Amino acid sequence: MSSLRSRFELRGETTLPWPKKLVFASISFVLGLLLIFCLGELALRAATRYFDSFKSAPFRQYDPVLGISLVPNKRVFHSRGCFSGEVVTNRWGMRDRDRSLEKSPGEFRIALLGDSDVEAVHVKPEEVVNIRMEKLLREKGYGNVEVLAFGVEGIGTTQELLMYQTRVRQFRPDLVILLWDDSDVMNNSSTIQPKVYGIHTWYAPYYDLGPDGSLVFRPVEPRAFDGFRSFFQSHFLLTYYTERIWARVGIGDAKWQGIPLEWGAYGDPLDPEWDRAWLITEKVLTLFATTVVNDGAKFIVLGSPGFFAIDPDWRERFTKEVGKIPQSFNPDKTNERLQAIANRNHITVDFLASYMQAYRDAHKLRWPYFSFTCDQHYSALGHEAVAKAIVQKLDEHRLLPSQTGF
Repeated sequence: MSSLRSRFELRGETTLPWPKKLVFASISFVLGLLLIFCLGELALRAATRYFDSFKSAPFRQYDPVLGISLVPNKRVFHSRGCFSGEVVTNRWGMRDRDRSLEKSPGEFRIALLGDSDVEAVHVKPEEVVNIRMEKLLREKGYGNVEVLAFGVEGIGTTQELLMYQTRVRQFRPDLVILLWDDSDVMNNSSTIQPKVYGIHTWYAPYYDLGPDGSLVFRPVEPRAFDGFRSFFQSHFLLTYYTERIWARVGIGDAKWQGIPLEWGAYGDPLDPEWDRAWLITEKVLTLFATTVVNDGAKFIVLGSPGFFAIDPDWRERFTKEVGKIPQSFNPDKTNERLQAIANRNHITVDFLASYMQAYRDAHKLRWPYFSFTCDQHYSALGHEAVAKAIVQKLDEHRLLPSQTGF
């Protein structure tokens, strides 16, 4: 009996040294995390397969030149409760059908640049604005016109200029359309945009103003562990959805007149920081227009209407969203400022608001008009209306070629 007790006591006294305990604890922790990650990945893959109301996958990537771009040769279903989109990219990383670098004999090429209004991930490939434009132009007898789409969510004028210089130019467009959005001014500011995004890192190139008022280029910041992060982002849904959740947390709390900072673009008068952002925008836009014209193409800026121009009840909805309407808030000033920039620098500019308003009234549309109930981006109806508006403006400015009708 005493011998048996001695054996048990001897076993009880046999313990692992603390370095080994630490190693085993670390291994157990890592294995536990891997198990959770694998279960989460499997659950997400099952959910996105069987529940169409919440489905997506990675289709954008970090870009060392533009900050962000679309992944080439990708097909992703992108759906939420109120919309069902499908993102198909070609070999050039365009949210578009396949395109060749070489133009066919007699072909007239239009390059359409913009942000999420051109990227259009909320609708089907055949519903996007450039494809609808091609169809409309064919119906009008312009059978020799091709409309190429170069759009990425959240980019501004600086990124659009760089996109033209590094990607669009090689397609030799005859006409370049820049679809302007009021948020472009914020995107162009290296001081305002980081404040708006807060703790998030939004990779983007910028132009700043030098002491003499000239543009000084600031390239995209390198992304730490880019290869490692890119692998996980492109291969695991859990990484993708975690990033999407993270993007909604901790947005910057910087204010303008007691409301979120991004609305300062509509200030009248402008604060000094916003005035500087508008000045940078003017210089970049002028450089953009000059670059295109020097390449032998024509250039036009078309202003996409904000919800202020479309929704007669915008004051009520805006107050509900941000809390109040500052006295110096004037949404009409952005179009006035853009027009003034165009006049000073001999840039062709026009606005789509009047056409969209007429379309709204003629079809007796009600809220949310051209967008979704859960998202302010254009619906299929919105892309149809925008395509018709753009074609009308091009016709008015005599920017279309002769009608061939084949």
